[in-house]
Amino acid sequence: MAALDLLPYLAAGLLLVAGASKVRHPDTMADVLAVIGVTSPHAPFILGLIEIVVGAAAMVFGGFVLWGLVTALYLAFAALLALLTRNDAEVSCGCFGQRSTPVGRRQVLADLGTAGLAAIGVVISTPGLFGADRSPAITALLIVGIAVGVAALRRAHTG
Repeated sequence: MAALDLLPYLAAGLLLVAGASKVRHPDTMADVLAVIGVTSPHAPFILGLIEIVVGAAAMVFGGFVLWGLVTALYLAFAALLALLTRNDAEVSCGCFGQRSTPVGRRQVLADLGTAGLAAIGVVISTPGLFGADRSPAITALLIVGIAVGVAALRRAHTG
């Protein structure tokens, strides 16, 4: 089951990276939020913190509720990006701070795919990384897989 467990962890890990990017470089996400009427200068920072907390909690504690929150965040991001794409908004997706690409179908599909990875955690109630009855060697392999997989998944999101 550890191989299947890896997939939701990738979604949570990417959420952590995206959240940290928004906290460090909120300007790009501020542009996206302004298009939908959210103009608070603190909104990108708060969104980034939410991503960090939800992603970290899902990775540490697991369980279907936290994986459901990760899934919901990705579905909300996909809906926002689909709306912006449909309206031909010419803004960066704001997903990863300075290293973001223009809003488009690719980002919508990437968010939907990542929501699917997180949804696996809901279906099988993926446990937290350290709370499961798995050997330390398997946990270490999962951590390496997360590091490599998140980097690849980020490329899928940014092109």
